[in-house]
Amino acid sequence: MRDDSLVQWRKLMSTQVLQHLTVSGNNSHWLSPQKMSLILALPLCIVLMGPTWQQQPSPFSENNAPLIIALDVSKTMEQSDIQPSRLLRAKQKIIELLALRGDSKTALIAFSGSAHVVMPMTNDREMIRHFLDALSEKIMPIPGKLPESILPLTEALLKPSTVPGTVLLVGDGATSNTVDAFKQNFSQQSAQLVVWGIGREASNEDTAELNTDIIPIQLAQLEALANQSNGRLILMTDDKSDVYRVNTYIKYNLVIVDDNSRPWHDSGYPMVFVVAAIFLFWFRKGWTLQW
Repeated sequence: MRDDSLVQWRKLMSTQVLQHLTVSGNNSHWLSPQKMSLILALPLCIVLMGPTWQQQPSPFSENNAPLIIALDVSKTMEQSDIQPSRLLRAKQKIIELLALRGDSKTALIAFSGSAHVVMPMTNDREMIRHFLDALSEKIMPIPGKLPESILPLTEALLKPSTVPGTVLLVGDGATSNTVDAFKQNFSQQSAQLVVWGIGREASNEDTAELNTDIIPIQLAQLEALANQSNGRLILMTDDKSDVYRVNTYIKYNLVIVDDNSRPWHDSGYPMVFVVAAIFLFWFRKGWTLQW
């Protein structure tokens, strides 16, 4: 036989003598190197094929994408058509959103005639809340309303991030220049825009109740701003439904990932331990395998 290692000796001595001088192998036993090799081949092939049935979790679902809150603190935000005022109500809504999001990456910008970073990207929502309370129209160096002034600041804040973020613009109005600037900016980056409008619309029913000096929310401009920038417009409500909607849009942006670009999770690694356990049999005394 090909695997008979005693074939040369059988020509030189009798079968009886050779039988007493050799130790019988265990090729006929189920626990042999040859049979264990066949058993080992199955899990080893599975490991090498890299079995997979699910994709690796996206980094977007880990809520690592940054959120930039740009708050309008111009003169019109001091109006009281929404009690106690538009600005104070906006602050309350932002605090509710921060509580809902938890300690996620968030930055705060205040703007009127100019824009300023109040708090750079941080996971400390209490720190943002502390600085948020101090914001008012009086501390802004330049009066006016220029939402487009936040764009260079948002670009700088989003640049270090490897995942798309969200710019949340909280205010009561915009201009045609604002729409054009935002349209150009957001066409060149992957961040999304969410416009959170605050203020009441002008209507015949409200005319008798509201002070004629109150400037209504510039809803048409805000709608154009959101539409032209492929963003979303949410109007503030008396309950928390608007807060939940804003948070949903932020989360939705975190999980928008092309499935084809996400790597598949190799589930064959646990089989390595099975293969290693079978290999332990080769530490048995006298175990060899000649191919």
